[in-house]
Amino acid sequence: MTIDHYSRIPQLVFGFHGCDESVRDKILNSESEHLLQSEHDYEWLGHGVYFWMGDPMRALEWAQEGQKKKPNKIKNPAVIGAIIDLGRCLNLSERECIEDLRFAHRELKKNILQAGLKMPTNVRQDEGGITLLRRLDCAVIECLHKLNPDKYQTAFGFFYEGGPAYEGAGFALKSHAQICVRDLSCIKGYFLPRKS
Repeated sequence: MTIDHYSRIPQLVFGFHGCDESVRDKILNSESEHLLQSEHDYEWLGHGVYFWMGDPMRALEWAQEGQKKKPNKIKNPAVIGAIIDLGRCLNLSERECIEDLRFAHRELKKNILQAGLKMPTNVRQDEGGITLLRRLDCAVIECLHKLNPDKYQTAFGFFYEGGPAYEGAGFALKSHAQICVRDLSCIKGYFLPRKS
């Protein structure tokens, strides 16, 4: 069975990106500008433009948290919406995509050991013991994209984050679905989300 038949999610989705108000306005007032792709070594889904799927409130919370950490970067927290065609998606809820990651991990490990280097690791940081700095995951996903440069345009994952939503909960306060867009042609347009 091949993933090509099933990895294309046949729908457009709404994604929300937390940012400074000036960034939001710049993108909304342009016919060609895009949000910048993040290329940190700890990104949860590899390098690309990140969106919270269907959750403008979580995007705003992220921007507000960012304002506290880096007040010079985010002065006025805001949210921009995007219409995204997931296209060929590294969907981390699908078994075959996980197998692709396992293969990429083996290749990454082999290459790093041959070079005499140390494997990157994920770092747990939040109150729920959740991994927030995903250096290993990012390196594996980036290795997968190098091995198969045209296979995936976007990545999708569901993440358990934050402490329990309530006592004994199997749900976390900041759980979310996240989208990472590598191929900017998958972003079909930007919009200003309505408040009600």
